[in-house]
Amino acid sequence: MHPNICVCEACAPVRNRTGVTVLQHPTEVGHAKGTVRILTRCLANLRLFTGEMPHDFHQAGFDSVAGSHHPALLFPGPGSEALETSDVRQFDHWIILDGTWRKAAKILHQNPKLSALPRFHFASPPASAYTIRKAPGEHRLATAEAVAYLLNVLEPELDTRPIAHAMRTLVDKQLAQIPARLHRHYQ
Repeated sequence: MHPNICVCEACAPVRNRTGVTVLQHPTEVGHAKGTVRILTRCLANLRLFTGEMPHDFHQAGFDSVAGSHHPALLFPGPGSEALETSDVRQFDHWIILDGTWRKAAKILHQNPKLSALPRFHFASPPASAYTIRKAPGEHRLATAEAVAYLLNVLEPELDTRPIAHAMRTLVDKQLAQIPARLHRHYQ
């Protein structure tokens, strides 16, 4: 990343016990506004795979059940349950889809093994601080925010503030690159 938007110095370790795998759409790799790079710098227990189709993920070494007895998928939609009110103690690994909402949904649609996993959504997520990229509706979080909130629910004692700090730094650095007269579009 260009030094003007690099957030490496803002990242600090988060020692999560819960396994997290991010399946990232290829168009998100290297995206200046992407938040997965924050997770790769902060989380102790994170795997990242890039692709769209089952063979992409298979070639990258991803298997939705490898190393986990009980994986679950975090993605809203038909058949998903509210995370906050569900008993999720049996799930030891969480899969997150990263991309625009449309591209993440495409990953889900094209990978039947993911569709077969227990699926959850947030009933009452916090407001997003990620104002530099538009979401298709309220209560939509950037990938790093979603993972931080997921871990807050699953591991309430875990300090995920380093992720929030890095997110604020990313937003601030991105806004610094935009003329001040346009900032109102990002609030």
